Amino acid sequence: MILLTTSHRPTRRVRSLCNDLARSTPGLVKINRGKTSFFDLVEKAVQMKIEKIIVVDRWKGGPGRIRFFRVIDGKMREKAPRLYVSGVRLRREFGASKENNQKLIRCMFLDSTEIKNDEVEKLASSLSEFFEIPLFKAEEAPSIYDAYLRFTSSEDCLACISFYILPSNAEIGPRIKISHVVWQV
Repeated sequence: MILLTTSHRPTRRVRSLCNDLARSTPGLVKINRGKTSFFDLVEKAVQMKIEKIIVVDRWKGGPGRIRFFRVIDGKMREKAPRLYVSGVRLRREFGASKENNQKLIRCMFLDSTEIKNDEVEKLASSLSEFFEIPLFKAEEAPSIYDAYLRFTSSEDCLACISFYILPSNAEIGPRIKISHVVWQV
C-alpha cells in the first residue's frame, strides 16, 4: 500500500488529481493533508503499516511536482525520481462512461510499447518498481489485468503518463504531462 497526499493548501485541481490517482491505481490510500507535518505523515503511515508516500505539490494553482518517499526507521526519505508536471487532464475531462469511471481497478501493469527514449525508459522502470507493478508490452499482457499505465512521447514534454481501462482500451485518465525529471534528490 502507498499513502497519497498533497502539499499544504492544495487547490481543487491538485485534490482532483489525487482523487483520480487513488481511483486509477490499485494500492493507493489517499488522505487529506491539511496542516499535517511530514513527521505526522510518517506517524500515520507507520500506524497504517505503509512504507511508501507520494506527495503531490502545487505550482501556480495546479499540480506542479510529484515526490516519492519511503519510510525508513521512522523517517521520510525522498526517492528518485522527482517529477515536474507541466499539465494534467483529469478523469472528468475525458467524458468516460460511468461504467469505466465506477469500475474497481484491482490489478494493473505498465505498458512499455511506446517508450522510445532512454530517460523515459528509466522513469518507467523506476515507477514500475515503486508502485510494484510489472512492466511489459500491452500485447504480451495476461488477461488478469483491469488497467494499464502508458508512457507516450510528446513535443511539448518529456513524457505523458496515461491510464487505460481493459478490455476496452479506453483512456480513463488522469493524463499527466511530465516536463522534466530530477534524479538527484
